[in-house]
Amino acid sequence: MQALRWRESIRTDSNFGPLEGGWVRIVIPELGFDVKTLGYGNDSVVKVVKRSDTGFGGLVGLPLLQMLEYGGDDGRFWVRSSAKRRPAT
Repeated sequence: MQALRWRESIRTDSNFGPLEGGWVRIVIPELGFDVKTLGYGNDSVVKVVKRSDTGFGGLVGLPLLQMLEYGGDDGRFWVRSSAKRRPAT
C-alpha cells in the first residue's frame, strides 16, 4: 500500500483484519484507464492472494471492477475501460 499510495486515508476493519487506507492511482495504458481511487490493504491480503499465484501483489474489489467492462466465453476473454468512469484529476 505504501508504494502505491499518493495520499493517506483512514484505516478500516475487515475480515482480513485492520486495513491501511489510501488514495491510489491505477493506470492501465493499454486500456486508456487512469483513475485515482480509495484503496485499502495489509500484509494478510497479500499473503492470501499469493496462495493463488506468487506473482499477485494485491486484490481488487467491486468498486474497481465497476470501472471496467469485461466479458468473454470459453474461448476468449476481454476487458476494456468503461465509458461511465471519470478520468483522474
